[in-house]
Amino acid sequence: MFEYAVNMNKNAVNEKKISRREFLGITKAAAISGIIAAGIAGGAAGYLARVPEEVEVTRTVTYTLPVKELKPIKVGYVYVGPVGDYGWSYGHDRGRRWADERFKNVESYYIESVPEPEVTPAIENLVAKGCELIITTSFGFMDATADAAKKYSDRYFVHISGYRSGAAGNAPQNMSAAFAEFYQLYYLCGLAAGAITQTGVIGYVAAYPIPEVVRHINAYVLGAQYTYKKRTGKDVKAHVTWIFNWVAPEQARLAASALIDDKNCDVVNYTEDTPAVLMVAEDYQKKGKKVWSFSHYSDMREYGPTAHLTGPVANWGPIYLDFYKMVATKTWQSVDIWARVGDYIPWRWRRPVEKSTVGKEEGTVYLLPMNPVIPDEYVSLIKQRYEEMKELLFEPFSVEGHDPDGKRPIRDQDGDVKIGFGERADRNMLWSMDWLVEYVEEPLPK
Repeated sequence: MFEYAVNMNKNAVNEKKISRREFLGITKAAAISGIIAAGIAGGAAGYLARVPEEVEVTRTVTYTLPVKELKPIKVGYVYVGPVGDYGWSYGHDRGRRWADERFKNVESYYIESVPEPEVTPAIENLVAKGCELIITTSFGFMDATADAAKKYSDRYFVHISGYRSGAAGNAPQNMSAAFAEFYQLYYLCGLAAGAITQTGVIGYVAAYPIPEVVRHINAYVLGAQYTYKKRTGKDVKAHVTWIFNWVAPEQARLAASALIDDKNCDVVNYTEDTPAVLMVAEDYQKKGKKVWSFSHYSDMREYGPTAHLTGPVANWGPIYLDFYKMVATKTWQSVDIWARVGDYIPWRWRRPVEKSTVGKEEGTVYLLPMNPVIPDEYVSLIKQRYEEMKELLFEPFSVEGHDPDGKRPIRDQDGDVKIGFGERADRNMLWSMDWLVEYVEEPLPK
């Protein structure tokens, strides 16, 4: 478990810079550039270097804007993984830095690589440091966060990926919940996959069988089914391999290779917080085999310049900045934020396809630029759907999003209709999704 403090003030210090590529094991160094300075004890062999159990590093950053009108605040973050994972925890830390840079008068801390049973001591550590706002970033941290909010009524708490009330319904009004949701973007990745696959077989390397991951798999497969059926008149086939780990690059590599070699998948997506799967696809490209993959949570294009099709990116910064402002101005409200495509952008409405902002950084979730190998017809479709989702005019979990002929409801693996004609998945269905669509070959682990 590692702790890191960032003090925003008028002084600046020099730092040694080591590239993220080195940290990821492409070379032997085990650190990353700029403000990231830590590893993870017990990381995967050959990927994350071992460091002492507790490391505290302080960095100062310059700013020029006056901050007298802002109340200085201290903010603490609890991360379930290492900030160098290049996925989930790195995304949250990028959001922290984004919010810090804009708020200015803030001192922020984070504790990384916190196992779920150890979240309470991490929260207590941040309380002891005087943090007025504490943000916990894993579903499994939910009840401990709710308990801490009840215990420390003079502090504010935000839990990521859970419920504002806490699973036990014990959260008071000084706790909020927030999430930056990806299922819409996974659907768009599926459109790209179905447009490019030659085998008609797509793969997915999945972390844990929780609703978040399940809905992302389903959205991805539904998108692929739509474009593959439109292209060929045939159904797509999907294979899912579960690795039961968030940060496990070697497991992810092996799983991706098996999907390609044993299952004939030529497009592979994933929920594992490193670029390992993308790098496997790139290796196959170098050997002359057309295999494609995506980014996950961060821009990973440098790890698969040929194999990269597109990918979802999260910017948690605008959400965090909202909470900073509420605490500093004493205008706190207990809220439940579920940010999707189009949220936290200046222009909330859809644009014409030719003016689509696909591929541009905007809001809390957005899609990376698309590989030119995707046919123009489907590039236009992806842009159209992206723009329509800004106004909620299109929903991936609908017959319209599933069947190009509009004649087939969405069924699960048992053949039961889950979403019929004229229906859309609502938040409750999405938030508790515990079934896989009929095109997935493997059953959902129990």
